[in-house]
Amino acid sequence: YLRGVPALRYQGDLIMLAETEQLFNITPRWGILGFTGIGTAFDSLENMKSDEIVWNVGGGFRYLIARVLGLKVGADVGRGPEDWAFYVTIGTAWLK
Repeated sequence: YLRGVPALRYQGDLIMLAETEQLFNITPRWGILGFTGIGTAFDSLENMKSDEIVWNVGGGFRYLIARVLGLKVGADVGRGPEDWAFYVTIGTAWLK
């Protein structure tokens, strides 16, 4: 998913998306991050159109709540082409 783009707003049988996130640790427990991405949904490769590509941009923070487990909590704010969105995170999809 692209943070800042409402879930199910863009639908199709196929999707393509790319998002990058950069986390900068400012102390051993606190970090700030920024992210951006693009994506599209379409029914077939023949129907893919460049004017239907959507983007996102945003930022947030992370706090290392459990050092032994590497568990982080945080919040993100994302902006898509139409809306702003707020996210609360527990854990991470990335390895410790």
